Amino acid sequence: MKLISNIRDVILRNQVSQYLLEDELVMNWSILKKCMLMLILGSAIHLLWIIWKWHILVTPDLWQWVNLSLVKSQLWVNLIFFALMIGLIWPCYAWKDHPTIQLALPYLSIGLFIISLCRDGYLVGVMSPATMISYVSLITVGLVLFPRKIVYSMLIPATIFLSVCMYLSYKDAIPYAPIFQPHAYGYQNSFWLFSMIFFIIPIVLTCLVLFETLLSQWRHRERLIQNLSQVDPLTNLFNRRSINTCLERLDRSLAANYALVLLDLDHFKRINDQYGHHKGDEVLILVSNILNQQLRDSDIVGRFGGEEFILVLKNSNLEQAIHAAERCRKAIAQLEVFSEDGHLFQVTASFGIAVSTPELRPQQLLTHADQALYAAKASGRNKVMAYTHQESVAI
Repeated sequence: MKLISNIRDVILRNQVSQYLLEDELVMNWSILKKCMLMLILGSAIHLLWIIWKWHILVTPDLWQWVNLSLVKSQLWVNLIFFALMIGLIWPCYAWKDHPTIQLALPYLSIGLFIISLCRDGYLVGVMSPATMISYVSLITVGLVLFPRKIVYSMLIPATIFLSVCMYLSYKDAIPYAPIFQPHAYGYQNSFWLFSMIFFIIPIVLTCLVLFETLLSQWRHRERLIQNLSQVDPLTNLFNRRSINTCLERLDRSLAANYALVLLDLDHFKRINDQYGHHKGDEVLILVSNILNQQLRDSDIVGRFGGEEFILVLKNSNLEQAIHAAERCRKAIAQLEVFSEDGHLFQVTASFGIAVSTPELRPQQLLTHADQALYAAKASGRNKVMAYTHQESVAI
């Protein structure tokens, strides 16, 4: 009973771990958790602005390149935005289960982020590298993380604002990049160039990390989905689809003889009815472990449906297949399973074997193995029978 309990605990831990792993994917986060991530990134951007402006204020040699009064006033604006974004993180966490908060906070958080981006983008120049790269990178990340209606509801006004600023600057109706002095435009001075680099590099690196994280997690999820489509979730054996693919591959490769063994657990419905479906699942798991232990690494074990399993024994003739099936049958018959009230019950299985020939297709071979299995069950169960010369022969 201790062994069975340990097996059940391991299976449960694996299922829980897999569930938690999937839940930790960034794309699977709740929308408010994603808002917290964007607010943290927005706070970090404003912190960069605060550091940049503070550095200017304490470095008189740089005053010639900037509008000093605007730098001073905008430093306070950045501090306010920084405080607002930090302050919004707590409601996103504390009120995450409140329906109204779930509806309103994403718009408020992303809106605040976009407004601050547009404002600072205008200050350094709508067409500056820092503004363009920030706009493209952050909007792209937003489209990956958030519903389109939220992103586009903020993207469209932001695009209109930046376009209008660009047009008005072109018409000299408003100053272009007002935080810089007019003679500081362009690449003719190192201060402007290094300022652009200062803002671009953190944003690019952050977005690259986010993109790489999302891409890696997407690939992981694709592999997991692919694995789930090929593996039976209860027994962790290949499912029927995978077995059929394997048989088709063997048929195309014209490989050496292989044997198919179909086995069906005897009176399995009685186990489910008398001891419960959870005990039935436990029996299936124990039998799958036995089959894996009794066969070679090159052999393939699959769950063919319900209480039926299939073995694909590569490079095996009839005698070798019979020997392997008998070994599995005896191991299953020696299995001891206890009910919840401590009652011991045993499990047996019937086996049907068919060996490939050049003229037989996989589905025909499966039919022969199934006929041999039917004969084994009809003759009293807990037996191995092989299909040879158009008839099932008892072993």
